[in-house]
Amino acid sequence: MSTNITPPPMPALPPQPSKKSHTHAYIIGGAAIIAAAIIAAGMAISGSGNDAAKPGPTVTVTETVEIETADEGEAAATDQTTDAKVGEVARNGGAVIKVTKVTETDTIVLAGARKSAGADAKYVVLKTVVSNEGKASMDLTCSLPIVNAVIDEQDRRFDTIEDLYEVADNPECNAQLQPGFDDEMQFVYRVPADAVVTTWEFSEYNLDNEVTPTLVDLT
Repeated sequence: MSTNITPPPMPALPPQPSKKSHTHAYIIGGAAIIAAAIIAAGMAISGSGNDAAKPGPTVTVTETVEIETADEGEAAATDQTTDAKVGEVARNGGAVIKVTKVTETDTIVLAGARKSAGADAKYVVLKTVVSNEGKASMDLTCSLPIVNAVIDEQDRRFDTIEDLYEVADNPECNAQLQPGFDDEMQFVYRVPADAVVTTWEFSEYNLDNEVTPTLVDLT
């Protein structure tokens, strides 16, 4: 008796994933990584762009500029510190002078005759008392022991007329005022009719040194 035994069927093997499926998975994964990198890079660029676009802090600088007007310039030119006023004693070296009176006139007596200042002009006359406290005599009218000028409000300077010894009541030419004595003296100036004289300056004549003049307020 023959016995034929039929072996049981073998269990079926599970299906193997195909290589094509693995390839698709790799492609999808790689694409996701690339997309994430692009998004991250875009966010970084966007952030840096926003920072660059943000306005910086505003700084305001205020500068103060002083502008000198014409009026201020003129005032500075005529603003002088005076040493004395009319009626006060002023000193420069050995010359000590007191201006007793300031007058303006169209004519003066010169060499015994009346002389006119002329059109659009006038005379300014300073009556003074001059004391010689120096070491030598002074010729007040024919020499130059006292350098002097009047100054108007426009800072213009005017010299005395010539031949002061011919002015009535002035010392004669070469009448030497000795040290320790005084004499009356008139300083006469011819100026424009509209000039406003404000200051008189004088200084003792000195060949050796530059002398700062003394200023007398005539206003």
